[in-house]
Amino acid sequence: MSEEKKQQNMPVQKGGAHVAKSGSNVSTVSAQGGSAGADSEASGMPKRNKYADKMNQKKSRLNKGVRIGIGVAVVVLLIALGIFLVLKSRNAGTEETVTQTATASRGMLETYIEGSGSTAAKKREELGRDLKGTVSEVLVEVGDEVKKGDKLVVVNPTETRKELETAEDELADARRGVTDAQAEVTKAQNAVSTAQKRIGKLAITAPFTGKIIPVTDSEGKSTTYHVGQQLSEGEIVGYMVDDSKMKLSLYFSAAYANDIKSGQTATVSVPSAMSSVSGTVSAVESAQKVSAEGVKLFRVVISMDNPGTLTKDMMATATISTSSAGEVYPAESGTLEYSREEAVTVQTGGEIKTLNGLDYYSYSSGATIMTLTSDSAQDELKNAQNTVVTARNGVTNAQKQVQAKQERITELKKLIADSTIKSPIDGVVVSLNAYTEQDVGGTEPLVVVADLNDIIVNADIMSTDVSAVQPGQPAVMTMYTNDGTLTLTGTVESIALEPTQNNNGGQGSMATFPAVIAIDPIEGQSISIGMGVEYQITTASSSDCLMVPSSAIVYAEEGAAVFAKPLVDENGEEIPFSETLPIPEGTEGIPPEFQLVPVETGISDSSNTEILWGIEEGTTVYLSGPQDLYAEMGMGVAVG
Repeated sequence: MSEEKKQQNMPVQKGGAHVAKSGSNVSTVSAQGGSAGADSEASGMPKRNKYADKMNQKKSRLNKGVRIGIGVAVVVLLIALGIFLVLKSRNAGTEETVTQTATASRGMLETYIEGSGSTAAKKREELGRDLKGTVSEVLVEVGDEVKKGDKLVVVNPTETRKELETAEDELADARRGVTDAQAEVTKAQNAVSTAQKRIGKLAITAPFTGKIIPVTDSEGKSTTYHVGQQLSEGEIVGYMVDDSKMKLSLYFSAAYANDIKSGQTATVSVPSAMSSVSGTVSAVESAQKVSAEGVKLFRVVISMDNPGTLTKDMMATATISTSSAGEVYPAESGTLEYSREEAVTVQTGGEIKTLNGLDYYSYSSGATIMTLTSDSAQDELKNAQNTVVTARNGVTNAQKQVQAKQERITELKKLIADSTIKSPIDGVVVSLNAYTEQDVGGTEPLVVVADLNDIIVNADIMSTDVSAVQPGQPAVMTMYTNDGTLTLTGTVESIALEPTQNNNGGQGSMATFPAVIAIDPIEGQSISIGMGVEYQITTASSSDCLMVPSSAIVYAEEGAAVFAKPLVDENGEEIPFSETLPIPEGTEGIPPEFQLVPVETGISDSSNTEILWGIEEGTTVYLSGPQDLYAEMGMGVAVG
């Protein structure tokens, strides 16, 4: 690009959106057809007063009264002349307004943003930052070219080995912590299970099929219960009995021990009921006792069906039919018992919520007798569940500790293995911070290797421009060197999605977005890193596009438009526009041959705007003038 064209394309304002144009320039002409500047110059030349000589001639002196009258007349004339000149100047300002027009022409529009950055190696490796120990060998110097795998610096990692031993001890502790945390989880889960069982026991159910016998006090009165009554854990609310069968325990003389056997028939007599029922020997027990007369006795249990008239504690006796001894009588009588009896006990204390009946009610096995509610039991369950969550979090944290220790051990082992620093890339040693016998503490890299054959520009994109920048856009860069400047070309490679805060002072800070520009290689030319660069990124371009001055664009209610004059064909006939808009009422100063034509615009800058549709090349457009003038006139069109 020539210096002249560079000057033509130089942006007006740095850091914003600009346009570089090539091809045809949009021209403007006076609608009056003449040179406005020349007319003004001609009208502004002084004209010689033809009475000047006479006015300079010596006059005879007038008397005082006449002189005063003349003076007053002169003052009045001067005032009148001033008012006339003011009014004339206002009218002249309106009459001398030049109506400007331009012709739509083709050319190239290009928008770009500008900024600064610095060169850097795309591949750059900082090595030995975390090593702790003593440098035993330094095998390179700054500027040395190295290959991948070359040895650079050797460190004796004594401190790193100590850290490894400590990390291994901490790993063992962390694993014990996991075991302890898992034990806490098991303990908490057991507490939840216990709490759930306690809540489950708030429902009091029949242990077997039978009827409820109420609890009685010392006077034989049954204990009553009602909804809302508080019951304590362990409290007996009744007795579940199976009275369909009764049993009778009697003692017989030991002389009949070999004669009485299970299954033998017995006749049970109940004096109070004045009845006898048939029974069966259900058990012959080994329990023995001695009667008051000194006779040894053994116990026999006889079971019988309850005809419905027998109850507990009735006095009864029985005879057993044996094959060897005939009818055998007991040594003494006994009392009837239910075949099965079990106390119904409150397992978890609480308030009665529902009650289905207690006094002599019959229930099937598992049927609900009453239900209770207990806030304390619910709280116990909730606390136990929270404890489980806490315990599980403890396991998770302990496992994270184990993982962190394992990762640290892996890292330390790698550091020890990497104590002989080798270059991971082909490149040049650009920084060396190590010398023999140096004690290093793992705070800074010992050596930096960079590939100087692949240079990029790290650029900062202003937040006001970032939306226009995309990967793949071309860029032109100027690098300042000791010998002057060097022009570089490249392409936007990437742009960060998150900004960085620029705190370089000034009036404040502005967020910028880091971007990477890949530099095109220059044959026979090396590019240093860390050099300042000014860039121009082309954000949009349009070649061979139709454009008009931006001042020709107006905005009507329907959108963008221009005041345009129709083209004429070879016969001198006007070629109508494909679409026109009515000129809003109140619009003044537009030449009558111009029509309001809707257009579709493309890219633009402060000078020209691309026209995508609406008018054709060669169309004359009216340059409408400043927007504030239209606003003051109250017109229906806003100038873009």
